This record gives sequence, C-alpha cells and structure tokens, in this order.
Amino acid sequence: MTTEISQDDFAWVEEDDRFDMGLCFTLVHSADPEAVLEVFNAVNPRKVRRAAGMSDDEWMDSLGDDDLAQRFAGVAGGWVWVLEEFAINAVLSPLPERLSDAFGTSITVQWDVNLLSTFVYAVDGAIERHFELGRVADPSDRSVPEGYLDEEDEIDWEEWMSGGLCMQARLAGVIALTADPIEPLIVETCGGA
Repeated sequence: MTTEISQDDFAWVEEDDRFDMGLCFTLVHSADPEAVLEVFNAVNPRKVRRAAGMSDDEWMDSLGDDDLAQRFAGVAGGWVWVLEEFAINAVLSPLPERLSDAFGTSITVQWDVNLLSTFVYAVDGAIERHFELGRVADPSDRSVPEGYLDEEDEIDWEEWMSGGLCMQARLAGVIALTADPIEPLIVETCGGA
C-alpha cells in the first residue's frame, strides 16, 4: 500500500472544470500504450488516430461530428494511463477483465456530468472491486466487489472525486493525473459507450 500518496495530491480536481463533463481515467500495469490500446480496440474499435506532429487545431478541424469520443494514452511510472473523453469503456465488462488478464492490473476511476461514478479494480482477469465513489464501506468487509480496501484509509469520501483518484494512485503507486495539462503519446477517436 502506498499511503504516502495523499488525497491532498488530488484536491485540485474538486475545483478544476476540465472534468465537469466527466472523467474515465484508467491505469494499466504496462509500459506499452500501443499494446494497451489494442485491448481497448478489441472491445471498442478505434476510428481515427491522430498523426504525429499534428497540432491540436488541425486535429480538431479534422474530426467529424460523430468523432467526439476520444482516447488519450500515455505512460507514468511503469503504468499506461488512458483518459477516455465522452466514453466509459474501461468500466464496462469485458474491458476491465481483458486489460487485467493481459497486463495483470487495471484500475479505473469514472464519473459523469450527472455525478454518477464508478471505481473498478481488476486483477488477473477478474474484477476485485467495483463500486460507486463516495460509498461508505465497512472496514471489516473485504471479500466482496464493493468491499473495503486498505488504500481507503483516511480517504474523505465527501470529496469523492479526489478520493477515487487518490485510491487509484495508491493502488498503482504512481500519480499519473495531475493539475497539469495531459501530454498523451497517442490520441485516437473511438465509439462512445
């Protein structure tokens, strides 16, 4: 458990408007974003990949009206991160199971504009935990998908967005999403889910 990662490290997300429309942020225990995206593509195929060197404006101008759903991928501390925009594929079966079967571990934090939220932690092809952020778990109940995790110690679920990102970072041992703008290695469009 990585308790030195504090919920304060993610306090910015409670005020940041970048994710007002929602967030689906996944960490996969791999250093190969191409391989991770191939698993995503097997479930929700890529439509268009952004060409290397293409500016943000050129990319946005090239997209059609049905290309709003996008995936951004990068690497942080031995983990591939995937940020889905207008898509939530990483919380829907069979993707968490497939990602964790291929790479060992997949951890996703998701919320939407309606404040619906999900935390999915999958290991070795099976979902270990699946619950709504902000729920109150009994520390003695650790055997069910909505059960308590040691990484929840000292998380204030009143601030559920920062709490979910903190728990994800503690499980992975890396802070991959910060207040800084993301710097993806790969950007592609996909079908919304």
